[in-house]
Amino acid sequence: AMVSKLRASTKKILEPAMAKEGFSIRYPHFQRKRNGRLELVNLEHDKWGGGFFLEFAERDAGDLQTSWGEIVPEAKIDVAYTDPGARARLLATTIPSSSPKDYFRYDSFADDRERCDALIEELVSLLPQVLRWFESGVVGPNVAPFSDS
Repeated sequence: AMVSKLRASTKKILEPAMAKEGFSIRYPHFQRKRNGRLELVNLEHDKWGGGFFLEFAERDAGDLQTSWGEIVPEAKIDVAYTDPGARARLLATTIPSSSPKDYFRYDSFADDRERCDALIEELVSLLPQVLRWFESGVVGPNVAPFSDS
C-alpha cells in the first residue's frame, strides 16, 4: 500500500521524537499530560491518500463524559474529541491553508524509503512549532488555526 513506506518512516523517526517529548503513542494519535491538560496530536491522512498533516488541540485532563453518556477514558481521548474551532494544523507550507496541496505530500515518491524518511525528518524539524503552540499559544509559520471555510 502507498502508506507502508511512510508508516515505516513515522515509526522510525516521528514516534521516537514524540516519545522524547513525553507523548504516549497510539498511532496515529499522540497524547501527553502537562499542567493538568491533555496535549493531543493526530497524524491525519489526506482522504485521497498521498499526503498528511498534524492536527492538534488540548483539553482538560481526565476522563471525558460525552453528551450521550459514554465515558471515554483519558488515555483514549484524541483530537477528534475536541472542539474543531480549538484545533490547529501543522502544514508543509507557511501559507495558512486547508488545501491538500499544502499538506506533507508523498504521492510522487511513496515507494522511496529515503524520501519518505526525509519528509518525516522535515515534519520533525517543525515539531517545535507544535510544542510552542501548546506552551504559549504562539502560532508558528507552519501552523494554521483550524477552519472549515
